[in-house]
Amino acid sequence: MADDELEELRERTDHGSRLDTASDETNRTEFRESIAEHLNEIDAGERQKTLSAWDGPLAAFVSALEEDQHADRREAIADTLGEELGVDVDDPKKSELLALTLRVGFQEVAGEDLEALREALREDAAKGL
Repeated sequence: MADDELEELRERTDHGSRLDTASDETNRTEFRESIAEHLNEIDAGERQKTLSAWDGPLAAFVSALEEDQHADRREAIADTLGEELGVDVDDPKKSELLALTLRVGFQEVAGEDLEALREALREDAAKGL
């Protein structure tokens, strides 16, 4: 098959990823509104702020990072995560380290969806003005 035939075949069969398909403007608006609703519930004390995951090996990894003798490693990881997000990280605690890790992960695989969170936060902040 010639290169131009391969390219034509790719164009006919390339339909984008599921995330691309799910990111149309209507779904994005609905998703942002859903996030805003959950933020309001959290602010009102109707929903917990905490996240949890059941993963023994990952729990062991994070617990080891929390130990004083591994502070340099923990700080290096937190600094790298902070650089990815464009934020400064000082003396990272477990909760902040996990939140940064989740944000970087979501940014990598669902950046447009994570932007909906940022938009909802901006809208929420604007209400308080």
